[in-house]
Amino acid sequence: MTQDTHSLHRALTRLTGVALLSTLGLAGCGDAGYYGAGDLGVTPGGSQDIEYARELIGQGQIPAHSAFTAEGLLSQHDLPFTAGEECEQLLCPRATVSTVDPVDQRGEGMLIQLGFATGLDAESFERQPLNLSVAVDISGSMADGKLESLKDALRVMTEQLDSGDTVSLVAFDDEADRRLKPTVMNASGRGELLKQIDKLETRGGTNIEAGFALAYDQVTPTAGAPGVEDRVMLMTDAQPNVGATGLDSFMGMARFYAESEIGVSVFGVGLDLGAELAQGISEVRGGNYFFLADNDAIARVFDEEFDYMVSPLAYDFEVQITSVPGFSFEQAYGAPLDQPGEAVDFGASTLFLSKRGGGIGVLVRTSEEAPLPEDAADLARFKLSYLPNGADEPVLSDVPIRWEMGANYTSSFHRADDLGVFKMAALIDEYLALIGAADYCAGSLPQPDAIARIEAAAERLGELSTELADAPLAEERDLMLALRDNVADGELNCATDTSDDDYY
Repeated sequence: MTQDTHSLHRALTRLTGVALLSTLGLAGCGDAGYYGAGDLGVTPGGSQDIEYARELIGQGQIPAHSAFTAEGLLSQHDLPFTAGEECEQLLCPRATVSTVDPVDQRGEGMLIQLGFATGLDAESFERQPLNLSVAVDISGSMADGKLESLKDALRVMTEQLDSGDTVSLVAFDDEADRRLKPTVMNASGRGELLKQIDKLETRGGTNIEAGFALAYDQVTPTAGAPGVEDRVMLMTDAQPNVGATGLDSFMGMARFYAESEIGVSVFGVGLDLGAELAQGISEVRGGNYFFLADNDAIARVFDEEFDYMVSPLAYDFEVQITSVPGFSFEQAYGAPLDQPGEAVDFGASTLFLSKRGGGIGVLVRTSEEAPLPEDAADLARFKLSYLPNGADEPVLSDVPIRWEMGANYTSSFHRADDLGVFKMAALIDEYLALIGAADYCAGSLPQPDAIARIEAAAERLGELSTELADAPLAEERDLMLALRDNVADGELNCATDTSDDDYY
């Protein structure tokens, strides 16, 4: 067996256990270097939705820059790689290309969808056992149904647990209080967890850092056991000081424990939540973020997606681009990477298993406003590096990026080599429309220009949703039309921006 095969075998053993390895014919490892072809996808970590922005728009507001991320929007849609060879490995790099003429009127370019397929199969996939602690905000601000929503989420989560999992429960207000010590989730353990969930009641102020620290204290004594996923979950409507980096701060703790591969999942509720929490957690190794807007979101996240959101496939995904003459790298969308090295152009701190195919959008342009190629053409080479979960050494890969002249999936606006990148282009137009609306509120884009950008995105989403019979894209069109109306009604609809970060 090669060194790469050994690394991938260790990674898959950590992720899914010996039972699945046996199913795939790899329990003894031997010389088998491939995994059964799967139907799951891979998405970057960080924010997994833009539900916070959707809620704001639905209430007649205009989301600020800090209220949404590109990876959050892209993660809510299935952007599959329909072309190419079937994936028979843990991770298979994929890249495909589309022409684009973005709604922000920066001019034509080429959009590259870069992502991974995986050989893991939804029917046979088994997540690894959990060493999990959940910290729940019970402060007074969690009244008016917020705490009840979290309790519903915790009950749904409990249904996903079994005797392989160990779970503890922490509640925090002014102080932190352990409600359930680390307990095996057999029938008795699940029953005790449900009892403690039922007892949660609102009171007092909010000390997120105390709750966060106590939750880590429950996980760390047994962290690092082979074949176990160590994770802390935080559920709150409040905003920690994400700018602080000391070990007693929220972000300081998240980053410190992430180095020991203790992941963190954050769940936000209510429009009082400062959205830069999602931005901060996006860059933490092993981190992901969800906004629980309603019971449908709770059911989706804790029932349909639970096994995947606690299953990081790889860490430290980094990309270095070498463009061919005449093309240059301009921007990456959906690439939440913490502290990239000098030689890294973009990347993501974590890659998670997902029900949907996704990826990162990479915009390249021709130099000096030269026309786009009229024939098939090489655009770039991507040098990839990532560390599979449980592996000792990173995997390196060299991916050529080539434009194959594409096809028209609708009657207008761009050509694409694959359906996934075609849909990604329309969703990035939506992201740019959101940026335009936020720019209007920040005073950097005139109202008519913001409205024009939003209407262009809505038109493209509408055309695509109709011709592809894609209901989720139709919902995005409706969201853009609502945003247009909010912008047309003026700056009094502008939501507060709680961050000074640059979201380009």
